[in-house]
Amino acid sequence: LVRRAGPDPRHGFFSEYLKDPAATADAWAGGWFHTGDVVRRLPTGDLQFVDRKKNVIRRSGENIAAVEVESALMRHPAVAAAGVAAVHDAIRGDEVFACLVVRDTATPALAHGIAEWALGKIAYYKVPGYIAFVEALPLTATQKIMRAELKALAARLVDDPATHDLRALKKRGAA
Repeated sequence: LVRRAGPDPRHGFFSEYLKDPAATADAWAGGWFHTGDVVRRLPTGDLQFVDRKKNVIRRSGENIAAVEVESALMRHPAVAAAGVAAVHDAIRGDEVFACLVVRDTATPALAHGIAEWALGKIAYYKVPGYIAFVEALPLTATQKIMRAELKALAARLVDDPATHDLRALKKRGAA
């Protein structure tokens, strides 16, 4: 949230989204500009950027930053690239879906091994409920993940027989 002091909080900011009054109203709700960024306050009082709000996975009331899960998965020696997106879950709202490019041969044992390894690195609810091995992630010219394309890819792959359903591993205290 951002706001300029004084009678006109929009002074110095953009005036509107072009031909989109609803988006403008949402962005300026309550007289504050909502940036769409998720931050956390550090013990020092500083703010640390976590991710864009639209890249946050909401699973059973928990907010999970896709970039946090990707960073954890990238530390696994078999993972060459990781992209994480939300897929619909009838019980939990969203579930964590990981598209992985791996250095090793993609096998069910590798998918389980990566998920079990992740249970020791991040909270159980952040561990991917699904893992799909892909040849490449959808990337921009500057090598950033194309989030909309990744989300669409995850939605297509969630019911693919080659996708590994690892939700049974995700239990509180599983690590």
